Amino acid sequence: MGLAAVPAQAGGKKEGGSSGSGGESQGAMWAGLPGVREMSVDPPQVSDSLGVVSVNATMWAGSGSAKCRVNFTIENYSSANVSLGFVGRTFGVKDEVVDNWAVSVATLAPNERTGRLFSCALGAVEFMMVPLSSFDWPPVKCVNAAGEAEPCSLTLKIKSTVPIILKKEEKKDDGKDKKPEKKSGH
Repeated sequence: MGLAAVPAQAGGKKEGGSSGSGGESQGAMWAGLPGVREMSVDPPQVSDSLGVVSVNATMWAGSGSAKCRVNFTIENYSSANVSLGFVGRTFGVKDEVVDNWAVSVATLAPNERTGRLFSCALGAVEFMMVPLSSFDWPPVKCVNAAGEAEPCSLTLKIKSTVPIILKKEEKKDDGKDKKPEKKSGH
């Protein structure tokens, strides 16, 4: 039994080229959401970039499915061995966290690519990347001859089927949800 594609909303894109049958609808649910789908993050160093490291986050779901899949494809178009580490995070319409995925690549050689496939929950309207603790922004480093990750001048290109955000404002706890504490008579 095959998996039927979600009907495209607002111009969802089919993978595989032709507009006939075949290929699942990629990001059809998310196609109508407003926002940036592709961005480039320049290196913080003032020196020339050694090249581009690309992260492509593609979400898709089958028709009637209660879950989705997300595939992170990382491609190294730079002249250096690179290391990458981030948490991919999605948010729903009420700014609630829908999903988190830790993506870590120890070493990726020039002109190589790798991927990470995860399950995801439906309901995401925004996507962001948060660097793992050993990384700054952007969450990509060069790997030196000793195999250690170190900061260097790389450009990070991010592409996603879900609109990308760079930062999320933390919700302040206003105390409305707190229950009053009971005083003990001891």
